[in-house]
Amino acid sequence: MGTVEKIKSAAIRQRNGTITEGSNHKEIRELILASTYEPINGTEGFVTTCGRFVGRSEAAGIALAAGQAEEIADETLGLSSSDLVHDFPIYTDPLPEEEETDYEFL
Repeated sequence: MGTVEKIKSAAIRQRNGTITEGSNHKEIRELILASTYEPINGTEGFVTTCGRFVGRSEAAGIALAAGQAEEIADETLGLSSSDLVHDFPIYTDPLPEEEETDYEFL
C-alpha cells in the first residue's frame, strides 16, 4: 500500500528553477523580493509530500483527494493556501492578560 500524496507547502518556482517554499504565496513573494530585489518571474504552485512541484490546478485535486481541502474557492485559479484545512489548533479562548509589573530603570 502506497502513501497518499499530500500538499506540503505553498511554493513559487522561479524561471531559473529555484523553488522557494512557505506558508502562503504572499509570504514567499516577500522572501524572494527581500533576497533578490528583482521582480519575481515564476510559477505559483505547491510542493507535495513526494517532493514534486505542482501547479495550482493539480494541487487542488491532490488536496481534495487527501482531505486537506473541502472545496476550492476559485476553480479557475486552482488551489489557494486559504483553501487548505490546517492541522494546527485554532484557539478561540481569549489569551491570558499580561501581568502588569512596575520596573525601575537605573
